[in-house]
Amino acid sequence: MPDDVLSAIDVIGNNVRTEILRRLAQSQLTAHDLAERIGVHVGSIHRHLVVLEQHNLVTTDVALGRRRGQTVLWRTDRAEVAEWAELWARYASGRD
Repeated sequence: MPDDVLSAIDVIGNNVRTEILRRLAQSQLTAHDLAERIGVHVGSIHRHLVVLEQHNLVTTDVALGRRRGQTVLWRTDRAEVAEWAELWARYASGRD
């Protein structure tokens, strides 16, 4: 299996990350808002957001170096999610 497909499965194949992406595609939210709505501890949400951000699947309204003490609104990068999903779908369906 190609490394990029393995990475896609690892990153977006997680149920909490998938729910985060879905919620943030509907509206911008803070990590605390996500934790409340999904029912997962905010520390866990934050760890998932970091992974998603490292892979450009989510973006924020505050730059990485400027976040201390600020409320950060997160949102899903729908185009990037679609690319990752298509990568997986091409491989899983034998189209690549």
